[in-house]
Amino acid sequence: MKKRDFSKQLISDIRWLLWAVTTGGLLLAGYCIHKGYTGSLPWLSGMVGLPWTAHGVVCSFYLNMAKSDHKAGGITFEAAKKANFDNNSGDSPAI
Repeated sequence: MKKRDFSKQLISDIRWLLWAVTTGGLLLAGYCIHKGYTGSLPWLSGMVGLPWTAHGVVCSFYLNMAKSDHKAGGITFEAAKKANFDNNSGDSPAI
């Protein structure tokens, strides 16, 4: 099995972390309410919101990297061109 690229592994790891933090935060908030806590829960927005913000930043930079790799002069584009990737064949996508 081919080893996953670092950037793709990072995105995958962050998704698992987001799932754990979001469900954990909501369960903890539900537990506090169940036990009669009547105060505010401002920590919930920080606990859940900040990791989602970090996820947005990581995905944004990943998209920028992918865009630069797939245009003329990018690593992926030039590797495909060097391997005689035919832009006009019917069974391959356009570059």
